Amino acid sequence: MTEVARLDYAVNALGYSAALGRLVGLTAKGHHWWKNPSHVVLIDTKGVVNDLGPVDAHWFRTDDVSAGAVVGTTFYVRDGARLHAIDIDPKSASYLKIVRTVVLDWPALALDDFTSVNGKLTGVSAAGWGPGEVVSFDPVSGRVLSKAEIPALPGKSTYGSVVIDSAGTVYATNNGYHGRSRVYRIAGGVAVELSQGPQMNMIDGAGCLPTPMPPRVEPPAPRPEVPPPPPPPAPPAPKPTTPAPAPVAPPPPVPTTTSPSVPPQPVPVKAARQRPEPRKDLPLEAETTPLTKPRKWAMVTIILVMLGAGAAAARARG
Repeated sequence: MTEVARLDYAVNALGYSAALGRLVGLTAKGHHWWKNPSHVVLIDTKGVVNDLGPVDAHWFRTDDVSAGAVVGTTFYVRDGARLHAIDIDPKSASYLKIVRTVVLDWPALALDDFTSVNGKLTGVSAAGWGPGEVVSFDPVSGRVLSKAEIPALPGKSTYGSVVIDSAGTVYATNNGYHGRSRVYRIAGGVAVELSQGPQMNMIDGAGCLPTPMPPRVEPPAPRPEVPPPPPPPAPPAPKPTTPAPAPVAPPPPVPTTTSPSVPPQPVPVKAARQRPEPRKDLPLEAETTPLTKPRKWAMVTIILVMLGAGAAAARARG
């Protein structure tokens, strides 16, 4: 083992980016924990670090991040039981943003490191009481695609560094087994211990860097902050409206009593009042009756005699 450089801060979740030709990792070095503490960094073969900037997610922290790998221009990191996909393409509109998060199946959520193999991620799990097992899963869905127990791999410990070569051979480093850190080669379902050394608290691994190195990748210029649009003007206060007069109900119809049909009576026509004629004295005509004047006087005498007799009788009674 050869020391290339010594950093004054921790870098975790290391992965190798063939597109950028460098190691990719996360660090909280020199950044306030309450504001974008997780920065994406690139590391070359001499240990020179290029800080690309913070992950564009204010809630994202590196406290629980324990594994990382790169597929194309997507940087995958395990954060507890979740897998975050960070866009590291400098030409992308979603650069340094978390574009997807999925929940990992068991036992993928127990992997402390994984590496990219043909678009899938592969690591070594030592969860449970049995031996360690090689686990492959889909980074898009988080579903486990395959797992195989390897009898010679010790369990009850974590494997903090996992890499794979072009032939498909897996090299995994156990953080601490019987007080020692041990490197295993796994091929054809068989594990062989290659070396061991003092137990280390933190181990991470990534693919081999190319020689010579590709040109250094500079982060894009920060986008100018666009001030938020002014709030829309408040709508004018509604004008007071005079309440419309209540509608007046029409008067109820006058009930009409119907009587049995009576034929109309003819209206009597009054005769026109005639103008009175002046009175005319009728001419006296000569008496034509057989009663003579001497006879009339005789009748008067009889009436007078009768009246006188009546009066005398009345005095006699009195």
